[in-house]
Amino acid sequence: MSRDTTPPKRSARLATFIGTVGLAALALGDCVGRTRQSRRCEWPTETPRRLDLAQSADRVHLRKDAESAETIAIHYADVSPARRKGRQEYDQARDECMASLFDAVARTHGLDIGLVRGYTAVRNELYDAIVLLSFTVLYAFIAHTLAGRLARRFRADERNVVALAAIGLSFSSALVAMMVFPIWTETAESFRLGSWHLSYRAERLPWRHHTVLLFTGCVGLFLLISLVRFRRSLGRAGAE
Repeated sequence: MSRDTTPPKRSARLATFIGTVGLAALALGDCVGRTRQSRRCEWPTETPRRLDLAQSADRVHLRKDAESAETIAIHYADVSPARRKGRQEYDQARDECMASLFDAVARTHGLDIGLVRGYTAVRNELYDAIVLLSFTVLYAFIAHTLAGRLARRFRADERNVVALAAIGLSFSSALVAMMVFPIWTETAESFRLGSWHLSYRAERLPWRHHTVLLFTGCVGLFLLISLVRFRRSLGRAGAE
């Protein structure tokens, strides 16, 4: 029977490399040009300019301004004396600061403050797609490695056993993926926002509301890769 010539240590190094490159690409993709946020409730000096939201560049500018205002307000509340008084006082300090910053953005760009606040919920869809794709690539690589070991472990006449083993391994792999995926996505979101304190913003991550779909996708992808690996293993065995 044919054996996979890729050593386990090499596979582990490659998986680590894929993960590192993926997060590095995410960090550079949307965070270049972001400045370190102040711990004071002050909006940085900016030349007043009315934004034309019919233009993609101006919509991106407003989204980043709204996100930065939220980050500044959260950082401000983190070091505010109100934090030591209680949750209600902390939330009030954060929200009051945020309102003043949204107002500053609105005045700077000639917009309604409600519109500025609304842009905090606008997602960078390309970035979200890259986050999902990068994790999918990493998961597919790990599934490919595990499925290869599974294919080498059983003979061609043990297809029923292989099928049961693949199903069991697909579910266990998907469960692990569902524990790792939130860490992956929240780390990427922290890079994007330039802040390690996401606070309530973590709930805006689109996949938070699609756990069942993601789990099913992980199981299906693992089974598909397992099928391909097992058929390839049978083909090599037949050729020999």
